[in-house]
Amino acid sequence: MSIHTTVWLVALTAIFFSSSCISSQCFTNFSPADYPSCILLSPNVSMHWVVQNGTITWAIDVDGVWDWVGVGISEGGMLGADLAVALHDFDAHRWTAADYWSADFVTPQLDSQQDVSLVSISRQMHNNNFHGSTLVAMRRPLVTCDSAGQDRPVLNDTRQTVVFAYGIGSFSYHGPTNRGQAEVTFLPNNSFSASAANVSQPALQTLDIRMPPFTVPTDPTTYQCVNLPVPADAKYHIYSYEPIIDNGPLVHHFLAYACRGSSPPPTQLNQSYNCLRDMECEDFYMGWAPGMYKYEAPAEAALAFGNGTSTRYLVLQIHYTNLEGVAGQNDSSGFRLYYSSTLKHYDMGVVTLGSYGIEVPPGVSSWSTQPNMCPPGCTAQLAAGSGGVVLVDSFYHMHQLGRSMVTRHVRDGVELQPLGSRDFFAFDYQSPVNIPTGTRQLLPNDTLITTCTYTGVGRTSTTRFGLASYEEMCFNFVTYYPYNPNITECVEATEKGVATCASSEVLEQIERADDTQAAVQAAVQSGQMVPVPAKFTFRPYQPTCVRSAPKPASGSSGSSLSDGDVDDDDDEDGDAKEEEEEEEERRHKRNVGGAVAAILLVTAAGAVAIFIVYRTMKKKKQLEEEQHLFEKYNPNSILVPVLGAGVVGSSSDPANGGGKVFGKDNGYSDTDTYYVDKKISSTTSSELVAGRGGGGGVGM
Repeated sequence: MSIHTTVWLVALTAIFFSSSCISSQCFTNFSPADYPSCILLSPNVSMHWVVQNGTITWAIDVDGVWDWVGVGISEGGMLGADLAVALHDFDAHRWTAADYWSADFVTPQLDSQQDVSLVSISRQMHNNNFHGSTLVAMRRPLVTCDSAGQDRPVLNDTRQTVVFAYGIGSFSYHGPTNRGQAEVTFLPNNSFSASAANVSQPALQTLDIRMPPFTVPTDPTTYQCVNLPVPADAKYHIYSYEPIIDNGPLVHHFLAYACRGSSPPPTQLNQSYNCLRDMECEDFYMGWAPGMYKYEAPAEAALAFGNGTSTRYLVLQIHYTNLEGVAGQNDSSGFRLYYSSTLKHYDMGVVTLGSYGIEVPPGVSSWSTQPNMCPPGCTAQLAAGSGGVVLVDSFYHMHQLGRSMVTRHVRDGVELQPLGSRDFFAFDYQSPVNIPTGTRQLLPNDTLITTCTYTGVGRTSTTRFGLASYEEMCFNFVTYYPYNPNITECVEATEKGVATCASSEVLEQIERADDTQAAVQAAVQSGQMVPVPAKFTFRPYQPTCVRSAPKPASGSSGSSLSDGDVDDDDDEDGDAKEEEEEEEERRHKRNVGGAVAAILLVTAAGAVAIFIVYRTMKKKKQLEEEQHLFEKYNPNSILVPVLGAGVVGSSSDPANGGGKVFGKDNGYSDTDTYYVDKKISSTTSSELVAGRGGGGGVGM
């Protein structure tokens, strides 16, 4: 081997390790003419998509050269994850796509019903270095009607959690960095998107609502609060907010409560205090728990504060969990608000649903609360008016034993689609669930029924409602508009046969009254507490699933493609081309082997360098071949029909022409559910449990 060759190999190795990464961008490698919608899932991953004839095609652009790429819909992480995965078959030198499913944080398994097909695949280099892109397009029906329940439908005008991962070698654990998730709306309402596209975003101001520097006690559970002012020189709307996490291992969650009136709460502003059992303001305003990211208000409404509103002060409450008793830990977590005096059409509010009646027996695999009713007498007040109110998000909240949670929606004796659900609840993934379009409108005299399910495995005593991490909760904080300031909680007190239907301030006054019974009677007469029907019957929700597109051809769980191919049934290369490529590969291996042998003769101490050079040359040759194929089969030439024009680069692009979307069967019984003696009796209910617990306001 000549000295020039040796120098070239060393330089090549240096380039391999020193080249900088190239960030993924929308429409760099996929055309907006083929995929009119795109969103950056992370700095390294962009997802494009198009909807046509009842299918959605995802086109993924990942920085780097990878051997498998997966993307799908879940409840957060691998919880209930429905995945489309493209994999490189090293032996066959081909790529396949397959449909995978995972109910928990485990390795996904192949679905019993395969619904994914591979559209195109290409891996390419950038600027002759070894940092390139992996470009994968996969197609699936919007609704599959998977009889095993292993698929999630792509919902219309509903935000869903998208998860992604990629890796080297065979399909396996992706590691802590090659993964992520984001909130995406695939099928937005067309008329809404068109109008929103013409509205410019106002200049936003920022406001940090944070705990002043605080040393976390060594106690297992601490609730610390601070009272903070908000600007009151004008009326403002909060366009978005995001968490500021200062000491992640100790922060269990945090909330902001609104204080009513123009007077500040009792404790001095900006001075923290313990609030485990006593809150100075109790109207739930916003919250954060693990799994939540930046929250964006809907286009029509937002949380309000300032002049002309009842909110001029907020209480930030942080729940710290220090089970190890670590000393000397400081924190200053909280919220960052993005707000403007440019107001949206409506003020948005929050109403709390759920149950205080929690008594999880030790050791049981599954136990559910008595379904808790927000009755017609309360929704008649909350949704007063001809159009009712629009429900936006369900923020389902439980603690460590929680396994699933749902709020059911009944109108005129017929159950509608639920207000979203958490079928695979985990405390680390509690992002709000966007309420589906079919159940988004709440009308007067509708009924909402909330049920929480837990496991008692690992506990040696009964677990009840409480604020501590080892205790449990069952709350659904529902955002809606227009805001009704008179009602912030609608929770059934089962032992009294009534449900609350008032603000937290009024309910606190009732609890502290000298004569509680008289206060309850007065509240019932004023409509602040409403009777729960002794008997309540309705026809359960039974969606009829209609598959939106035909199943892939038998064996196509992987349509099989080579690098650079597009699924256009073009086989013009034929066997001769394959034989030529195989011969070229054999010649390449002989050349590589000769180079390695020559290096071994130069120095025995260069074993590690030789291995690197061998892998580098092999990868370079492979990428050169892939680049050649990519130039011939450019994914921009994929012939997918173009949908109506939208906002380029936005996850809210309109998607015309998609098939009608139906929710999948949620497994409800076909027998009626009814109340008897103030109990709910159905296949989904459990034994009657105690009612509201005591102590403080609604915590988490």
